[in-house]
Amino acid sequence: MTICIAASAADKSAVVVASDRMISAGFLNLEFDHPESKIEKLGKSCVGLSAGDALPAGDLFSSAYPVSTQLQNPKVKQISETVTDTYSLLRKKRIEEEVFRPRGLTIDAFYQQGLIRSFPPEVSMSLDDQVQHAAFGVTLIVAGVDQEGAHIFGVSDPGVSTSYDRIGYHAIGSGMSHAFLSLVAVGQHWSKSINETAYNVFRAKRHSEVAPGVGQSVELRVITAEGVRTATSAELSELDKILSRTETPLSQELAKEIGQLPFDPETTTEEQPG
Repeated sequence: MTICIAASAADKSAVVVASDRMISAGFLNLEFDHPESKIEKLGKSCVGLSAGDALPAGDLFSSAYPVSTQLQNPKVKQISETVTDTYSLLRKKRIEEEVFRPRGLTIDAFYQQGLIRSFPPEVSMSLDDQVQHAAFGVTLIVAGVDQEGAHIFGVSDPGVSTSYDRIGYHAIGSGMSHAFLSLVAVGQHWSKSINETAYNVFRAKRHSEVAPGVGQSVELRVITAEGVRTATSAELSELDKILSRTETPLSQELAKEIGQLPFDPETTTEEQPG
């Protein structure tokens, strides 16, 4: 339950990302605004964002640090692949702990050593079905800029990385559909300037707040080859002012036109047959 958005800009030389501060802790069945940013820096010009259970996200993003620190010019794709590999390993570990270990088994013994063929078919099918449908409960965005330009990757169950470079933007969390609709409505494209993209991403974040579980706080970052720039509270306030000036007059004008429609019996007189 959250919203995370990423959009490339300036002919794929920059990425703008935004999120709320809503944290979900599965073990507590709880959601709350947290003072720490949900946008984690994974390298000089790369960040990660997460939706779902917040606890595994820390381990997933930590796995990217050796890549970003040991390689001279790591590609965003390399960082995303490392996070995705770790995602698969942690998901497998959780399945091992929740499905197989209580039964005195291991997942490798079940599949690699052939136990799947030694159990009654209904037992093997039940265990295999639990494995195939086990949800890790975390969805990620890895976004950044490297020598090849801006890149946006989505990472999700069962450990799959998908590039959103061609579309130019991606969103995850309970407010995902609202954010997508907002970006589509304004014709967001990677050719748009950083300023326009920052506004469009901010607008999409605000529009996503009608979804359950999306917090009202805003974190916004602009990523270029030079690094990651954090939007200040004053800049976020200015974005809110622009959004208000853009949408409020339109809403008032539309309300007036709606009020003049001919369907209200109090404002219209139906013609009587002669």
